[in-house]
Formats: sequence, structure tokens, C-alpha cells
Amino acid sequence: MGAAKLPIRRASPKVDISDSASPLSELSNDSTEKERRRAKIARASKPKVRTGCVTCKIRRVKCDEVKPSCNRCTSTGRTCDGYYIPPRKNRRIDHDAVIELSTTPERCLEVVAGTGEELRALEFFHARTAPNLSSYFDAGFWTRLVFQVSHVEPAIMHAMVAVGHLNQRRDVWTKPLPMLKSVFLVDDQPNVPGLSDRIVVGPTKRKVIDHDDPFALSQYNKAISLLSQRIRDPDAASEIALLACILFVCIEFLRGDVEPAFRHFKSGMGIAKASLTKSSLTKPTLTMELIREGMLPFFNRLEVLAMLFGQAPKHDYHITIDEAVPAHFSTMQDARDSIVHLSNIGLRFIRNMKKGRYARLVLPDDFVRQAVLEREVERWKEALDALILTDTVSLRDLDAAKVLRVHQIILTVWLGSCCHIADSYLDNFMADFEAGVTLGEEIQRNAATIEQRRTNQPSFLFDMELVSPLYYIAIKCRDPNIRRRAIALLRQTRRREGLWDSNMAAAIAERIAALEEVNLSTLDGSELPAEEDRVHNTEISTMVSENPHEHTLRYYSKAYGLDKEFKVWTERIVLEMDPGPNTRPELLY
Repeated sequence: MGAAKLPIRRASPKVDISDSASPLSELSNDSTEKERRRAKIARASKPKVRTGCVTCKIRRVKCDEVKPSCNRCTSTGRTCDGYYIPPRKNRRIDHDAVIELSTTPERCLEVVAGTGEELRALEFFHARTAPNLSSYFDAGFWTRLVFQVSHVEPAIMHAMVAVGHLNQRRDVWTKPLPMLKSVFLVDDQPNVPGLSDRIVVGPTKRKVIDHDDPFALSQYNKAISLLSQRIRDPDAASEIALLACILFVCIEFLRGDVEPAFRHFKSGMGIAKASLTKSSLTKPTLTMELIREGMLPFFNRLEVLAMLFGQAPKHDYHITIDEAVPAHFSTMQDARDSIVHLSNIGLRFIRNMKKGRYARLVLPDDFVRQAVLEREVERWKEALDALILTDTVSLRDLDAAKVLRVHQIILTVWLGSCCHIADSYLDNFMADFEAGVTLGEEIQRNAATIEQRRTNQPSFLFDMELVSPLYYIAIKCRDPNIRRRAIALLRQTRRREGLWDSNMAAAIAERIAALEEVNLSTLDGSELPAEEDRVHNTEISTMVSENPHEHTLRYYSKAYGLDKEFKVWTERIVLEMDPGPNTRPELLY
């Protein structure tokens, strides 16, 4: 436990093809003059048709260009791979923002009706948002499926416009600087140790850039209205509503609103589960497969996020612990889905133990269940290691595997410590904490080399990757050196993953570290905070509509003893951004 390195896969031997003979070199030298003249006869000049589907172009047949899938392909049982258009380079998106598009044709809708502002948002979604949302997984969903459905479903198109517009504004105006200032405002305990002299008291109003953006809200409302009309039809496909729910959640993530995001998630989860019940077996097989394999994994991951933000699950998880980890993984997607299942099952157990351990009600059966979960997490790690050693894994898959390993390490630590009341029990997992930070640093270094070849870094991801596990390490690892490495990584990440904002997470972790380390005589790692100085839990709430940079923190510690009541106090933390080349200047306090 705690090994940071992934298994080393031997590189396949490279074959030098530089000396391979070209088929053209085998033409006979005694070709007749007539044949040579015939070869030189120019083809009749006709305008090239660039609007057919990809499959028909490859087959060199005329495409009937029916959207979203042409009849020429579907009538013969083939899969229509959609339509390409060459992206326009250096199209000006905003007054001062220029987007560099790839010269490689990307999958996109061929013709879209809309206003100039709508088309600019769609272009941004196509060029930047969809590839970034895909991250290591889900490329087919964001770059292909969403576009195909939006061509025939106006609700999906307007939701895409809202997502693209909000993501564009976030990239252009609100890209965080490497470091942010933090101002702490104390609500009910002015003498909390560790506060700096920069205490501000009074109203903290700030102009909200993205939350109440009129254009985004207009598109969002159009999408909701059109979807409401669409689902009144009893024959309406449930996958349309599920896709809309995912996009609505994405909009609320960009706006930073927790409650509406989870309302959409719960609504979508209900639709997904109802669609997969036995009473729905009359649905076409392809529809069921799309829901099960294309949509439901999104809601499984959102369920993990909801529990991390304090939402209690209302039902048992639909996968049992015996089904969560297969004998082997065929793809990295299988490994990702499996660790999501383990996280959903494990977090339910951890939530139950959170109440039980403080009441001293952890039973022998609980320790048995804990051991079963830990064993399955170890089986998952072994299956991932076996997959990495195969020849089917790409370099991108290896980076994805590191992200999954970080999540597995955090789940291991959390499960291993959840039955113990003392927070100091976490000190037994220092090797795991360091392994997680080391993997995070490797991922960050590799990402930096990739971003150097790109104009802009992604500032928003739909799924959780590194921010949430690094935040856990930063608040639960009490070794000052490892903790500061985790905080530094959060500062460097500079993006939002779902509802996890890296700069907010770093600022809160720094504040918790200051509270816990106030009585330490050295920060070299030779001594750790005492149990009574440790923050056991932190509740975070944000009034996004008033000030998305202000967060109310409620801390819980066992300052009076493990068997005594919690010490509880509240602070407000306000993140200030300095004006810079990529930020809109605002009036600070």
C-alpha cells in the first residue's frame, strides 16, 4: 500500500519502414506509350462535394446527406459516422478573445441556424468545450452524440449554446491567476487563532460575472421550455431528457450553483432508473443500450459528487459489491466505471460510519464490511495493473490510469480510517498520501508539456479528476511537506472540475492548515498537530448569486476530547483576484 509507481509496460519493437518499397516502384518499365498517354488524360473538372458523411466518403459513394445519419449507410446496416466540416481558423469570438482552431477537421454539425451570438457559442463548444469535457474519457459522447442529437432537438441545441457561452466567458474573463489572495472574515468568533491582520468586516458585494449572464439564462430557459414541450409527447425518447439533464447540470456547474445542479441530477437519475426497469423492456434495444452505457455512467459519477457535497443517497446503489470489479478490464473505460461503482458503494458505508464512530457504535459486522470493501479496492488495483501491461494501452491511457489510481488511493485511505474516531489515525496512511501527491505531480508535469502546444488551458471539466482528491490530501494529511505539495498542485491546476474549484480548494486547505499548525514549533514534518488542534470536518456553503468568491466555512473539531461535544465555529473566506491580462478588473474592498 502506498506504492506510487504504475507497472512498467515494455514498449513494442519499432519497425523501420523507411526502406519499404512503394507499390509505384513496381510498375513495369515497358509500359506502352498509349498507356502512358491514357494515364496523363486529365479528369473532367467538376466542383468537389464536401458535404457527404464520413462513411460514404471513405466508400467513395454518393451520400444522400440525410441528418443525423444518412440513409445510404443505415439502409445497408452500416454505421453512419456523421459529417465533417473544416473549422475556421482564427475566428474572432469576442472583442479581445481569439480562438485558435485545429487544422484537423473536427466532427461538427454541417449547417446550424441561429443568431451570430448563438453560432459563436456553438463554435466555441465545438472547438474547445467538447474536447475539454471529454478529458480522458467520453470523447464520443461530447464530440459526437451531443452534436448529432442537437441537430434534431432544439432543446439540446440551446443547452449547448448556454454551456459554450458560459465556458467561453470563463476562459476569456475569469481564468485564475497562479495565486489568489485570501481574505478571512470571522462571523462569530473574532479570536480564532491563526487569523492574519487582513480581516475585513462589513458587506461583501461583488459583481457576478457568469451566474446571471442574460444571454446564457435566455438560452437555458429556452432549452427548459422546449424540453418541457417535448416530453409531453408520450412517445418522446427518454434519452433526450437524460441528455438535457446532463447539459443542465453542466450549466449549473459553470454557474457554481450546487442545489439546482443536484436537482437536475436527481431528476435525470429517476428517469434513467425508470427507463431500465422491467416494465420498460418494450423499448428498442438500441435505446436501452444508449441509456445503460452512454447516459447512466454520468449519473453514477454525479452521485459520487453529490455525496461528497453532503447529499444523502435516497436508495441503495444499483450495483452490488460482488458486481463492481470484474475479473479483468478490457479498456480504461471499464476501469473508470468500476472505480465509480466502488466509490458509490464505499461512500455509503463511510457515511454510515461517520455517525457510528462518534457514537462509539461501530460493530464487528462493520469491520467485516470494511474488510470486504478494502479487498475489492485492492482487486481493482490488481486488475488495473494487469490492463496496463497489455499492448492495447496507449500513452493517453497511461495518464488516465494515473488519475484513476489517485482516486483509488483516496478511497483506500478513507475506507481504512472511517471506523476510527481519532483523526490522528490518518497518520498511518502517510505513504498513501505521498503516493497520491507524487502521481498528481506526474500528471501535472505531463499536462504542462501538452498545454505548451495549445493556446489556452481548459478551465472547466465536467468530471472530477485531481481537484477533489488533492483537496482531501491537503486537509487530511498533517505532514506539512506533503500537505503543501498538494496545495501547490491545486494552485497550479487552476480550473473547476464539476463543482470543485481548485483555487477555492487551495484557499480553504491553507486556512485549515493554519488553524491546525498554530501550535507547532516546526514545519519540517518532525511533529504533527495534536488531536485537539485538528479540524475533523468542514462544511462549505456559497451564496453564488450574491458573490461566487465568498464562502462560509463551518469547522468541527474535538478540542475538548474525543468523547466530548464538537467545538464548532464559522468563518467567511473571500477570494480576491488581482486584475491581470486574462481577468476583468474589478473593484476590490
